[in-house]
Amino acid sequence: MSEIRVNKLINEAGSGSVELTQGATLPSGKTISGAGSVNITGIVTATTFSGAVTGDVTGNVTGNVTGNVTGNVTGNINSSGVSTFTTLNGTSGLVSVGTTFKTKGFVETQSTVSIGGTILTLDASQGTVFTHTTSAQIGIVSFTGIRTDTAGSQTFTVLVTQGATPVNTTGAAGIGTQLASIRITPGNVGYSTHIKVGGGTSITLTNSAGALDLLTFIVSYDGATSIANTSFKVVGFAATDFRNAVV
Repeated sequence: MSEIRVNKLINEAGSGSVELTQGATLPSGKTISGAGSVNITGIVTATTFSGAVTGDVTGNVTGNVTGNVTGNVTGNINSSGVSTFTTLNGTSGLVSVGTTFKTKGFVETQSTVSIGGTILTLDASQGTVFTHTTSAQIGIVSFTGIRTDTAGSQTFTVLVTQGATPVNTTGAAGIGTQLASIRITPGNVGYSTHIKVGGGTSITLTNSAGALDLLTFIVSYDGATSIANTSFKVVGFAATDFRNAVV
């Protein structure tokens, strides 16, 4: 067995790269083996690659990936098979799942929301399930963080506990008598529309301190290219006066 010890390899003319076996492939079953490292500052082109990849990969991966990916993936993952994620973070955009989404357990983030003036703000970036203890009349319901990447709907649920002085207990002061505010992401641009309620009535809360009511709002975006107030529909309804069952 012989050794070749050189600092650089260059072609015979001194002007180009070195070709293996004069441009042909290695004989079948033959490989180039070594125990050290190969450091390339340019482009490595290969028909196939076998082995572990350690470090950052920038660019497109076309084909099947078998094994574990540990780290962050920036870009699109289009998979027709089964993809298993320990943590799936889509806070900067939309995570789209085709056909059926199956999970053994699903926990929604629950946030406590307070009122500012008469505006109850429900921020989709914090989740879509909220708790609220009333301290003032709810005039405008503001939905923020609404995404317009594609047409779709978001459902907001608010578990409301009446404070010491009950609010929104009459039709004239009920929720939905004023315009709702829609603020989209990105850009934080605002639009206004009415909350549509069943029978054209407003949403009234239970008229007793400590009463427990459940509000549900569905914000629908029609996917319009030129977004306007008419691009959104908000439907609202309530289940009221929850109490312990009597047997």
